[in-house]
Amino acid sequence: MEVTITPRAFNVINAISDFVESENTPGSGVRFAIRFKNRIEKLAVPNVKYALCSHPVLASYQYSCSYFNDWVIAFRIVEDELIVYDIIHSSLLF
Repeated sequence: MEVTITPRAFNVINAISDFVESENTPGSGVRFAIRFKNRIEKLAVPNVKYALCSHPVLASYQYSCSYFNDWVIAFRIVEDELIVYDIIHSSLLF
């Protein structure tokens, strides 16, 4: 299954990575971004149907949600492609 990360979601990953890098040791931001992207790739399992997000706004867009640390990954599976539309800090969804 192919994985596509929209520019909006990709920019969030980059911003998180930059923040982690600024607060920790050199290279930590890159390692965090790699772990984040690996988590997204693990969602791309053929023939799996994910439930819609429990948040009403995200569900209205027909997004499914998964979590990585405190981050919500909003995605949709279209045919044989997992598309990540947005990544949102969980504290913003309450």
